[in-house]
Amino acid sequence: MARSDVDRDFPALVGVDCELSPEDFNVNCLAYALGDNENWWEPPNGYGAYWPAGFPADLTVQTVESIIRLHGFTVEIDRDAAPENDAIAIYAEGNEWTHFAKFSDGSWSSKLGDGHDVCGVKLEHLEGKLYGEVRKILSRLKHPR
Repeated sequence: MARSDVDRDFPALVGVDCELSPEDFNVNCLAYALGDNENWWEPPNGYGAYWPAGFPADLTVQTVESIIRLHGFTVEIDRDAAPENDAIAIYAEGNEWTHFAKFSDGSWSSKLGDGHDVCGVKLEHLEGKLYGEVRKILSRLKHPR
């Protein structure tokens, strides 16, 4: 996927100074957000998909929120608040999740489908016809220093 394809699919990224990684077809946006570089996370529906045992095989925001919380992202924050620690944004259309972005090291990044990682974006840059809108942001607890 060339930068022109990214700009076509995400018009809010046109002219934005962001970094694109080389394409990586091994993980998707949920795996990327959770820091799993080995698996493609989605409900079981074919070869190669990983889904944790004990969770419904559905695309509901409620189910994926439970999975994300299990990984330590337990604090819900407002989308206008600057996260103080690692965070995951859940994008959705209706009650079904469509995409994820992660906040770490002071900026938002995301895996665009099975292609590039995009770093240094704002959450609204990825909203639109492909991913819907940010429905919820979950952050890890801030540890005292």
